[in-house]
Amino acid sequence: MNWGIIVPIVIYLLAMLAVGGYLHKYLKDRRVSFQEQFFVGGRSLGPLVLALTMLASAASAGTFVGGPGVAYDVGFAWALVGMTQIAMGIYILGILGKKFAIMARKIGAVTLTDFLRERYGSAAVVVGSSLGVIIFLGAYMVAQFVGGARIFQAVTGLPYEFGLIIFGVTVAAYTTYGGFRAVALTDAIQGILMIIGGVILWIVLATRTGGLTSLMERLRDEQPEMLTLPGPGGITPLLLFSYFVLLGVAAIGLPHASVRAMAYRDSKTMHRAMLYSIPIMTLFSLFFTTAGPMMRVLYPNADSPDSVLPTFIVDSMPGWLAGVVLGAPLAAIMSTVSSMLLVASSAVVKDLYINYVNPRATDERVTKLSYLVTVAIGVGVVLLSLTPPDYLQLVVLYAIGGLEATFFAPIVFALYWKRASRWGAISSMYVGIGSYLLLSIFSPLPFGMETVVTSLVLSIASMVVVSLLTPGPSPETVRKFWGAGAPYLEREDTDAMPVERASATE
Repeated sequence: MNWGIIVPIVIYLLAMLAVGGYLHKYLKDRRVSFQEQFFVGGRSLGPLVLALTMLASAASAGTFVGGPGVAYDVGFAWALVGMTQIAMGIYILGILGKKFAIMARKIGAVTLTDFLRERYGSAAVVVGSSLGVIIFLGAYMVAQFVGGARIFQAVTGLPYEFGLIIFGVTVAAYTTYGGFRAVALTDAIQGILMIIGGVILWIVLATRTGGLTSLMERLRDEQPEMLTLPGPGGITPLLLFSYFVLLGVAAIGLPHASVRAMAYRDSKTMHRAMLYSIPIMTLFSLFFTTAGPMMRVLYPNADSPDSVLPTFIVDSMPGWLAGVVLGAPLAAIMSTVSSMLLVASSAVVKDLYINYVNPRATDERVTKLSYLVTVAIGVGVVLLSLTPPDYLQLVVLYAIGGLEATFFAPIVFALYWKRASRWGAISSMYVGIGSYLLLSIFSPLPFGMETVVTSLVLSIASMVVVSLLTPGPSPETVRKFWGAGAPYLEREDTDAMPVERASATE
């Protein structure tokens, strides 16, 4: 074992546990309910932490392990796919942003399903949301745990199962003990580490291989198809557009990302976070994925494309530096898994147990159950990850598309169309889930595009048609969401300040 690599990674994992332990004190602050502290961090995030936690939770094993692995096979066309997610923060905060936060505060929502249940008043919507979370977030988390374990295996030589357990225990522990604040702060730390790791990677790549120009010339001479469209992966313009939908606009439907739009401090925070998100996501998208095709020159016959980049890092860097750089993909994976654990835990505790099993549950019972469920889900995902898939990126993209097909239309229409009805939301959600699952099995890439595009069209059409054919929301619901009494977020001072009340239309 290379202890020079292992020691920095162990120090990093212990530091994340320490952050979770330190921030546990906020969960004991009874001025804000346990649910609000645990699931949305008391709605107190500042701009940089907001941008980093939102983007780090979205940038995952797919970006830092699976992305370079696919790019190794299909060339720089996959870098263009990665760039479609650069404006993700703008879409999430710009479209959800202030309106979503105001309504969530007004009705006391601390989860996405909370919001949908209050807006549509339907148990079927809650069940559909939970199904989407269980099916697709489960697959998403498996991919993340596999990515983390593969990195451990590549750099330590330890068995895959050992790395899987170490990785899983660490993430589950700090998420459970520290709640949303721990997730947000560790996301911010991990986001900074991702950027630093990417910079170091490119410096080493340039200095240890005779320069990037030399690498590109060799790639052009030996495998010119890696530099063109559609390339070996068949990335046509139509398929590229569908990735823009999948990784860009439709990211609004990712529960672990959209819930961040409930958690920021004030409007000024949101606006600054939108500006910060563009350069941050650009760096996340380009640093690692664009290195994938260059690995074809250095490792032309790799058995596992997902392992090529970790192998290069170990081969070309001193042990301690390799440990620091490999902390970047581990950081990406941990930040994503921790966010998803909270979303999955909230689906069970807040959305199902409190709403339908025990509405009068005490804070003490909710607290204990939240800890227990978070740990149980973490253990379950570890067990499912014992049989890893071949390509992490394919699993990640499948899970992202499924979540978006489930949630995109119900969220957007809930905010911007007062006429959106209960039956419209039910049909939209189940048409989205059903069509996505069926098309993925029987007709992948319909019309030459990612499945999610067709499913989104069907889901949106179902929302509009069924809403127009069925009774609209009750006057009480309309008053609740668009009447007077929403918290005012338009603060000039970004320091934490008490929430005031004002019109929901502001």
